[in-house]
Amino acid sequence: MSPPVLLIVTDVFGNTPAIASFARQFPVPCLIASPFSGEKTQYPAETLAYHAFIAEGGVGAYAEHVAQLIEANQSSLRYAFGFSAGASALWLNSANPAMAKLQQAVLFYGSRIRDYRDVQPVCPTRLIFAEQEAAFEPAKLVADLRQRNQDAELVKGSKHGFMNPYSSGFCLKTQELFMKELLNLTQISAAA
Repeated sequence: MSPPVLLIVTDVFGNTPAIASFARQFPVPCLIASPFSGEKTQYPAETLAYHAFIAEGGVGAYAEHVAQLIEANQSSLRYAFGFSAGASALWLNSANPAMAKLQQAVLFYGSRIRDYRDVQPVCPTRLIFAEQEAAFEPAKLVADLRQRNQDAELVKGSKHGFMNPYSSGFCLKTQELFMKELLNLTQISAAA
């Protein structure tokens, strides 16, 4: 089995069939990080998944788990994609020297990034936020991150969870647009 090239860090739903399908589309070996140790856990509602995530230790515990995976695989990892809680966990690790070899990290709607704006990633990091969030104003966060020279953008008309079919904010059109970008990014590496 080839060493992982792409790290996918899931949201609070964990390693779902949708994540497995997402990972299979990439032309490079993937490693999937989930906040749950019991991988086959399925949550029928976002609130249940969120409460289970908090019970597992929340973003702090997830970031520690992700740090162990990054350090164990730092020689082969070239990309990292994170979603929601997973994006926040990756952001907390983005200054870790073990991420220096990554060609690109892409973080989708990591709402806790707002609590750690001073982080300075050691690899190219793209921050993609939904326009609509319940807990904060993404447009203000994006403006602040840009002032800090971060690659941050807002997806107009989108809601938190637009990449995840299990989320109430899911948007197929937006997911397909970003999926094409992510595939193009990793295909360059696969061809090299």
